[in-house]
Amino acid sequence: MKSTRNALHTAASIALLSGAAFAFIAISPITQATNAMIQLDDDAYTRQAKRDNLRLMSKSITLDVEDQPVEDVFRFIADVTGADLEPIYLDANSVSAEGIDPETLITIKAKNISAITLLERVLDRTNRVEQPGDDYTWQFTDSGSIEFGPKSELNRHQRLEIYDIADMLFIVPTFDNAPEFDLQSAVQQGGSGGGGSTSPFTGGDDDLDTISTADRASAIQNLIETTVEPDQWANAGGDGASITIYGSSFIVTASDYVHRQIDGYDFWPARLTQIGVKDGQRNVRIKGDPKYRKSNTRP
Repeated sequence: MKSTRNALHTAASIALLSGAAFAFIAISPITQATNAMIQLDDDAYTRQAKRDNLRLMSKSITLDVEDQPVEDVFRFIADVTGADLEPIYLDANSVSAEGIDPETLITIKAKNISAITLLERVLDRTNRVEQPGDDYTWQFTDSGSIEFGPKSELNRHQRLEIYDIADMLFIVPTFDNAPEFDLQSAVQQGGSGGGGSTSPFTGGDDDLDTISTADRASAIQNLIETTVEPDQWANAGGDGASITIYGSSFIVTASDYVHRQIDGYDFWPARLTQIGVKDGQRNVRIKGDPKYRKSNTRP
């Protein structure tokens, strides 16, 4: 699925979701054009910031620590790469009081792996040590930095994406009920002068078995919700993602890490996006770019 990411998202979302509750406000073409240009500039800046951070996190790192506070490990990754990292730590003053305990001791050994892979391993190791009941992962913020911690905290930041599924809804009919031609009957009618009223064709009157577009869209929605972060969808009682079907598109409001599992990142090479299945769930991993392994400088 190819996601439509452009300046029309905001306008389309408002038009689709607001309904008649909002009065029409006339906006001059100049204002509309200016707002669109600002939005495009913001999107381009954010995309570049995300790309730059992934390039920095492509740097190769070797690490061998034992019983080291995880906060020190995160600081080491940030210092070595220069990437903009935002760990979500436990905060006694926070309303939810959920996050990574900076004093958690971890032991990890890694040799010449990308910083982004190391970050994922450290998060996985920390999750197993703390056993918080809520998996740790990472995602991009609106400014392009990388934040990581419990999914429940990451779910506070969500965005809307429109996924075009028209090609998945189109069904090529299978014509398996064509009428049969009775050659003997045709010959007999020809021998009698061709005046017979019986057709030499039989069968072919049954309707084709087809699945409606709505049913097919619902099936695809169910497939996504059961294989991509299944605990996070609203239909499953989660607070990390929701889907609305509109025509031949899915309107998905979700956290960045959920969108990553659906479609990866369009600004990152497909060859560095590894798609697999783990424990019955779709698993999309972002790999570091070898071109930036030895240096974290921008091109």
